[in-house]
Amino acid sequence: MKSTRTEPLPDRVLGLVVDIAGWGAAISGLALVLVVGGNVLLRYLFNSGSVAMQELEWHLVSPIALMGMAYGMRHGGHVRVDFLYERLGPRAQAIIDLFSAVLMAVLGAALIWFSIPYVEQSIMMGEGSPDPGGLPYRFLLKAFIPIGFGLLLIQAIAQGLMNYRQIVAGNRGEPAFDAPDAVTQTGAGD
Repeated sequence: MKSTRTEPLPDRVLGLVVDIAGWGAAISGLALVLVVGGNVLLRYLFNSGSVAMQELEWHLVSPIALMGMAYGMRHGGHVRVDFLYERLGPRAQAIIDLFSAVLMAVLGAALIWFSIPYVEQSIMMGEGSPDPGGLPYRFLLKAFIPIGFGLLLIQAIAQGLMNYRQIVAGNRGEPAFDAPDAVTQTGAGD
């Protein structure tokens, strides 16, 4: 989705939060590539390795997946079954997208709710790696669970607001935004 000046302020603010998280996921992806490359070089060229560096590989997957899922939803990178959806009119598509956004918001809220005690317990224990030489702050990794689903909840709310406005504007026979280059949702098959 492109942000435009005609996009309502709540959509722009929520979108900015999700886009910043997407950049964090992208930087984590770059870091993961560098860490894996470094581990491979250490293992095969110098016949050595580090438990902490190997754990760091899968620690970096957490922010990529959990922060990247909201970014993927915002920019239409998620998987959607388009064989029926693309044949529907814009209003019917907006209704389906609104229903999907509500379900995603409920899922995000539920996972935040259920993950907070899990993360709190990990923080209280000061949980770290059980392996000698492993990373000490495993609770930071677990904290990405409510953060990631919080971002997904934010994106679901923004998506729901956009779809609601499209439905209401369609009932009145007017465009959802004033400018022709307003935000549009694109699916993975587009």
